Amino acid sequence: MKSSKINLIVNREDYQKYQNYFYFLKISILVLSLIFVVVFLGYLIDLQRRNSAIEKLDKQKILYLQILQQKKGDEAKIFYLQRKYADIKLFLKDDSNSAPYYNLLTSTLKESSQSSQIKSFSIDKNHAFTFTIVFENFDELLSFFKFIESDIFVKNFESISLKSFTLIGNANTKENYQLSFDGKFIAIK
Repeated sequence: MKSSKINLIVNREDYQKYQNYFYFLKISILVLSLIFVVVFLGYLIDLQRRNSAIEKLDKQKILYLQILQQKKGDEAKIFYLQRKYADIKLFLKDDSNSAPYYNLLTSTLKESSQSSQIKSFSIDKNHAFTFTIVFENFDELLSFFKFIESDIFVKNFESISLKSFTLIGNANTKENYQLSFDGKFIAIK
């Protein structure tokens, strides 16, 4: 057989040695290529998974922004309710709880006179009060003066004093008598 190739390596043993090196180099390159392809495919799959997660989060963000845009009026209403709730808490903290004291006063006055009317009534959170009573005739007024000295009337007050006495009316109209008191109620439990 005739060979068309020229062997530049003179020694056959040297050629065998180089041929083994080239064989190991070819195997190494093939293994490294396979490792590179596997790693590249792993990164590609991971990148695609992360991109799909990011797209999902972007869609969810857009949805939440649309919902938030629709609920903007509700947020203002909630803020308004929070302010009103804080105002109510502040009011209740300073509230004098005047209804029981007003009822106590009216029931006490009914025992003394039928024609007396409460013209004004105010009380603070410490139970300090001022009230004004109007009487239609002088006999009712005298009856009331006797009643305010009794234990039934005085037991409801820590302190009470007559602030003013006024005669209302003229010669043509019916006379009315007005008494103004101030003081402090005993705390109702």
